[in-house]
Formats: sequence, C-alpha cells, structure tokens
Amino acid sequence: MRRLVLAVCLVSFLAGCGAFMTDSPPPSDERAVTAVEEANSTVAAVDAYRFQMDMHVTASDGEQSRTVRVDGDGAVNVSAKRMQATTRTQDQTVESYIDGYRAYQGCQDPWGGYAVENVSRSEPWATTTPLHRQLLLFERSNVYWRGNETLDGNRTVLVTASPSTETIRSLMDRRQAGDMELRRGSLENATARLWLDPETNRPVQSELRIQISQRGATATATITVQYSEYGDPAAISIPPTVYDDPHELGCPGAS
Repeated sequence: MRRLVLAVCLVSFLAGCGAFMTDSPPPSDERAVTAVEEANSTVAAVDAYRFQMDMHVTASDGEQSRTVRVDGDGAVNVSAKRMQATTRTQDQTVESYIDGYRAYQGCQDPWGGYAVENVSRSEPWATTTPLHRQLLLFERSNVYWRGNETLDGNRTVLVTASPSTETIRSLMDRRQAGDMELRRGSLENATARLWLDPETNRPVQSELRIQISQRGATATATITVQYSEYGDPAAISIPPTVYDDPHELGCPGAS
C-alpha cells in the first residue's frame, strides 16, 4: 500500500497529469479554450514564480487503510533553468532540484544522497515545472468554462478539463511509470480545475482529484497547487552535496 500512496503522489505532483478517461468527453467550450490560450501566452513570458502544494492521499486495501498528508513549496527560475522544491510528510522532508537538464531527487534514509536523471530536451525546459505542466494538461484536453468564482476573497474564473489517455501518457515520465508499475487502466475518475486571475490571465491555483487502482488496492488524492510571486527574482541555490556521486539508477530501495 505504501507504494500505491507514493504512486499517487509522484504521478499527481511531479508528472502533473490527471487520469485515464474511458468515455469520450463533450467538446470544449470556446470560452474555456480562449482562457487557456491566454493563460499560456501570459505564462510564456514569465521568468520566475513560486508555488505551494497541499496533498491529501487515502489508500485502502481490504480492511487496511492509510491516510497521508503532504505539503510542499518551491521556486522556479526559467531563465536560469533552475527549480527547487521541498515536500514534507509526517516523517520526512525531501528536497529536489532541477539544474539545467539534470533533475536531482532526494533519497530516503538510510541511503541519503540524490537520484539523478536527465530532463527531456524535446520540449521547452519550462514544461518540466509544475505550472507549465498543468497548462499543458489543459492545452491538450477538452476544457470547460465554469464562470466566475471567489477564491480566498478574490474573483477568479474557473476552467475544468477532461484529460484523455493519450494526454496522460504524453505527460507521464517513462522511468517513473515503469518504477511504479502503473498498468494501463489503473488511473481513473479524475477531475482537473484551474483558477485564473481575470485581470492578468495568470493561473492562481490548480487542483487535481484522482484515483489509482492497483493489485486490489485503491488510492484517492486531492492535490492543490497555488502559484504566486510571478516575475519576482528567484535566486535558487543548489547545495554542492547534491552533485556528489548521485545515484544514476534511482534512489536505492525505491524499486
């Protein structure tokens, strides 16, 4: 069950994807398509931003169940091609970094250190970061206009999405998918929502609700990410120890 919880966390937050859809969704709303296009155009000019993440995961397997809360935050500097993220659970804190086209993921004790992998060069570097991943999800999905909505006392516009199987595959990292043994059809019942600032067209918050079924167990998660401090200087410092003999084949004990 622990692996299933981790699968939900990694797929939802790092891959930025939604879930397999078995039924054909209705056509997109033109107003929603325009909103997503305007958000993409605005974000393309953003050099830096920060994000905060909150995730609630519940997994069950027969009579056993487990609930995990995860929170995190990070910063992105697009021009420097650097990202820093911290994720926290009840018993551990994990740091991860992207430096150019190399990604470093902190490993659990007792091994410690960092696992390293190459970042794809087939798409713009920014698409490896949470905000741009979410926008790709909406850009490649049928989207729907839900109108004005107040969020934390501020007026926003809400757009939802219905991701297809092909969209999920295009956004999921191959190595992660293999390590987690997520078989075809194991992701289901997803909803994706995106709140936009009507004045700037910038994303304010995104939310994914997903379910994963695997070997008789199920896990559901709600992942909320807030985006802020657009354009503010983000000097991201990476500790030298990150580069010291990283694990080339992933974190020990993760497979």
